Amino acid sequence: MFEFNATFLIAMFSFVVFILIMNSIFYKPILGIIRKREEYINSNYEDSKRLADSARSLDAERTAKMEQIHEKSRHEFKTVVDKVQSDVGERIKSAKENSKQVIQAKKAELSAQEETLKAKVRASVVSDLASSIVSKLTGIESKVDNVDLDQISKVI
Repeated sequence: MFEFNATFLIAMFSFVVFILIMNSIFYKPILGIIRKREEYINSNYEDSKRLADSARSLDAERTAKMEQIHEKSRHEFKTVVDKVQSDVGERIKSAKENSKQVIQAKKAELSAQEETLKAKVRASVVSDLASSIVSKLTGIESKVDNVDLDQISKVI
């Protein structure tokens, strides 16, 4: 079965010495490398978390600034549009008033021309009628030049 003798003690002693030698030569450096690697990974992970938080805060700031810029540009655009609409309204109003004045002036001019033409036609018709009446009464063809239109207008 199982014997407990000096060979067993030497094997146990050599196993413990082997474990101590392996621990000092092999396991400690490997554990040190593993520990350094974990520290490196953890520090990189913390750095990446910090940078991600920084990126999120910068993105939030950028978004806020962009919204402010958009709001400012909307306000400026509305102001410019309102100003242009006001200017256009004033120009239209001015053009309407100007065109009314021009129309009134042309109407007055046309009325004056109409009166002048009516007077000329009346004078011509009255002169022809007077010449016709004189020629029928006298039997002689004659032309009446000086006709007093005021007296004729009073009679008519």
